[in-house]
Amino acid sequence: MWKPSLLFVAALCSWQVSSGALFAAPQPVQHAHVELVADTAAVVPGESLRLGIRFELEPHWHLYWLNPGSSGFPITVDWDLPEGFTVSSLRFPAPQRVELGGLVTYVHKGAPMFVAEVKVPANLPAGSRARFQVAADWLLCKDVCIADAATLRLELPVEAARIPANQEWFTQAQAAQAQQNPAVRLAAVVADAHVVLRIDGVPEPAPGEDLYFYSQVEGLVDPDAEQVRLADPFGLQLTRAESFSGAWPATLAGVLQVGAQAYAVEVQVAAGLPAEPSVASAAGFEQRLLQFGFAGWLLLAFLGGLILNVMPCVLPVLSLKVFSLLKHTGQSRAHAFAHGLAYTLGVVLSFVILAGVLFALRSAGEWIGWGYQLQSPGFTLALGVLFFVFALNLLGVFELGVGLVGADAKWAQRHDLQGSFAMGVLAAVVGAPCMGPLVASVSGVALQVPVVQGLLIFATMGLGLASPFLLLAVFPRLLVCLPKPGAWMETFKQIMGFLLLLAVLFIASVMGRAGGAPAIVTLLFTLLLAALAVWIFGRWGAPVQALRTRRIATALTLVLLVAALSYGIPAARSAYRAGAAPIQTEGSWATWSPERVAAELAAGNPVFVDFTASWCLICQANKLALRSASTDALWDAYGVVTLEADWTQRDPVIAQVLQAHGRAGVPLYLLYAPDGRVIELPQNLTKQTIRAAVEAHLKQN
Repeated sequence: MWKPSLLFVAALCSWQVSSGALFAAPQPVQHAHVELVADTAAVVPGESLRLGIRFELEPHWHLYWLNPGSSGFPITVDWDLPEGFTVSSLRFPAPQRVELGGLVTYVHKGAPMFVAEVKVPANLPAGSRARFQVAADWLLCKDVCIADAATLRLELPVEAARIPANQEWFTQAQAAQAQQNPAVRLAAVVADAHVVLRIDGVPEPAPGEDLYFYSQVEGLVDPDAEQVRLADPFGLQLTRAESFSGAWPATLAGVLQVGAQAYAVEVQVAAGLPAEPSVASAAGFEQRLLQFGFAGWLLLAFLGGLILNVMPCVLPVLSLKVFSLLKHTGQSRAHAFAHGLAYTLGVVLSFVILAGVLFALRSAGEWIGWGYQLQSPGFTLALGVLFFVFALNLLGVFELGVGLVGADAKWAQRHDLQGSFAMGVLAAVVGAPCMGPLVASVSGVALQVPVVQGLLIFATMGLGLASPFLLLAVFPRLLVCLPKPGAWMETFKQIMGFLLLLAVLFIASVMGRAGGAPAIVTLLFTLLLAALAVWIFGRWGAPVQALRTRRIATALTLVLLVAALSYGIPAARSAYRAGAAPIQTEGSWATWSPERVAAELAAGNPVFVDFTASWCLICQANKLALRSASTDALWDAYGVVTLEADWTQRDPVIAQVLQAHGRAGVPLYLLYAPDGRVIELPQNLTKQTIRAAVEAHLKQN
């Protein structure tokens, strides 16, 4: 950074005399040059002139627009003008968008010039000189941001006639600004959490061309949310900023980008439309809790986690926990409490770690959501192997935790506590992607609040999942409600083994959808090696075998398991990358894309989008209603185009749409009406729910 004395010397040396005017040479600042220029070399009394603060930025660096978007601040100026001179506010070039880590900012790149108009007093004496000075502050960013400032000066003689100067720069600056066009007419209506802009007077841009509204006032429109293109007539659906509260302003000013053209617009905001009637019965309850703020979010998270206990995603693991409780029936209160705490700690800690990884990846620019772990082929395969090994254990192929000969009770109890903790970890890992009732809304909130609050929300969700077993630990008398241990438990254990094999079948379907036949073959061969490993352990690793035999069997078992995963994980990744399994559509269902939605709406067709994933059991259960014959007839009767957005593998575009609708994961069901409304259906669908939404919001052909 230049010292003040050096800057002063440099400023003195930079004056150049040309036609009686003193122009300051471009001043070097950090990663840019900046100068104060005028569109004339002389000041004429009673007339106006334009002053421009012109930057030449290094490649990939940018300044911020009047509304910077999610971060940053615009250039600010403090003018020092001769007596009697007045200056307008700065006119900014039309902005561009930059996205980093899910945050969208509005910026200027290259050589932006910020222009102000100066009015000259009529009584200015001829032969005098006019000195202009401006102190400017700005924020310049690339992958880092630098706050900088400079004082710029310019001196011009007072003459009887203008002497044009820097015309090319001012022509370029004028062209870079958003243009006034009386033919462009807009209408704005506030509808619930959205603002609907209707556009008239300009041709609708083709799919893929830019259509975007930059709000001039910061904090009204959410810059990070997707602006949904509407049709018939065309327009945009904007998302109101969550931080905004109070009455909506009477006018909405900004820049409308249509293709390559930017228009300066100001639109009157009509009275808000009533919110779309909620199709979900629980929506009102959720909304009331969300409005309570952080305390309401925590309550929603706890209740959502509690409901996860009855969701099909978690049942295979909870069955193991139930079996564990049956084994501990009749033991001391302290013993039961220790196991409950170990299980709860495993659940809560796993939720926090999963959420922490999610926040870290999102801050690094990854567009992922809750349940991201099942989008990883390696994780999914390892989970399938774990379920398979547990199933073989329950079916009697090998035994763990049966009380080794000579082991004391203290070690056996500690081993059981580790098992309870591990069971909690497994319940969290399997249950986390399960978007049950209440979970979707509060997990979407958790991804948009500060990280500490988000982690607390997910931790509370984990506490809700663990709460039934923690309750049994705190009040062990409730265990008397469970059946007493007996010979029947062996049959129950084997039934649980078959239930886990059903979970393995589900894992195979997930991998098959994402990686096709190669992924399924990879999983089967990995399971074969795992089966061989645990069979060896069951055959020669039992306590009745000699110590040397048990050690060899244990070592061989570990080698085979490591070999199985070392082969399976890279092979599964290769199968996923190859995309051997194209998305299969059923009947009229086609593959979703934002362009396809825009094209169908432009043609006047309503659109229903199913945001789903093969690892989401709720999504698969809802297909019983979505793909039924009666629902197909409903789509046909109303001319609805049905699209499927498959999130089995990571897709940043789908992740952005989910976040725009306040969701952290699937399922999400959207019904787009041709008039621009977007209706969100509940997570748990029935044929009646779908019919009610369609009949309430669409006109039959």
